[in-house]
Amino acid sequence: MMDYHELAAMSSYKDSLKIIEADIQHANLLAASIPRAKSGSCLQMKLVCSDRKLKISSCGRKATIRQFYAVILPSLQRLHGDTVEPDATQEEGHRLEMIVKNRLEDRRKLSDVDLLREDECGICLEPCTKMVAPSCCHAMCINCYHEWNTRSESCPFCRGSLKRVNSEDLWVLTCIGDVVDTKTVLKEDILRFYLFINNLPKDIPDDIFLMYYEHLI
Repeated sequence: MMDYHELAAMSSYKDSLKIIEADIQHANLLAASIPRAKSGSCLQMKLVCSDRKLKISSCGRKATIRQFYAVILPSLQRLHGDTVEPDATQEEGHRLEMIVKNRLEDRRKLSDVDLLREDECGICLEPCTKMVAPSCCHAMCINCYHEWNTRSESCPFCRGSLKRVNSEDLWVLTCIGDVVDTKTVLKEDILRFYLFINNLPKDIPDDIFLMYYEHLI
């Protein structure tokens, strides 16, 4: 699966569209495996060209290709990995137990040095609870975020815009030593993802990429 920058570097427009469509279909499969919103609706994505011949739901939301590859697809991949069962109401205890066991097993495979490096801030290299920018998913400690944000409104790693990102919008990346209630973390991650989708602007003409909810009857 290609990232946004590799896709942008491709010379063939048709090849790019094929890859985007394939990634969108993959994202739809991932979205179908996570718990639905409280309204009972599920998430479905479609690629819409400028001629807009496709009829779109009135609940439509639009997202750019960059947002899809930087936030939406990685979030769905992570949520899918944390969700063993497609429906959160079925076999809840077994699912959470499997998640904990898998994470513990992954931790055992890492050396102590790797574990320490995993919790280091990428700027000051100090062990910390890292904050993740929702616009680009890059992580740093809260002190480095505040210090950098006073000088620049862009991410120090990718130069992506942080102009509209406030402290309360940051995601918290839990450290190894943190006591984590897996059930609560999973629910909060899913809620945060749906809030991101709901905050996307509503569909208006002449957009290339569109995202919408398909309400289930």
